[in-house]
Amino acid sequence: MSERVRQRLALLFGVCGVLLVPWIAVLIWQAHCTAGKRSFDSSWIVLDVLEACCLLVVAFLLRRDHRVTSPAAAATAAVLAMDAWFDGMSAAPRWAYAESLAMACFAELPLAALLAWVAWRTLPGPQPSP
Repeated sequence: MSERVRQRLALLFGVCGVLLVPWIAVLIWQAHCTAGKRSFDSSWIVLDVLEACCLLVVAFLLRRDHRVTSPAAAATAAVLAMDAWFDGMSAAPRWAYAESLAMACFAELPLAALLAWVAWRTLPGPQPSP
């Protein structure tokens, strides 16, 4: 993977990690409004905090061409795929389900696929041909 591609991917993952922060704030505000009700709100908050941290770590490692970039990117891809699955399985019918499906198809799963590609391309050792 070229230096230019690594730097651009690091920027993309860093921006995605930072953009999750306002979303986490919205989730915290919504969870506060429903305090006392049994829900998975705190689970979603923790999962999104994990996603943001993972994306920022991958961006940091990728920018420095660190040897643990590959496992970190693979783990982050797994977390994003898990989030897409849990969002779809736990969403209420109609609008909430459509929203979770759109987030999975247009954000979480494409980002997970890109992270899986990064994990493959940053494996230590001889580089596979493209």
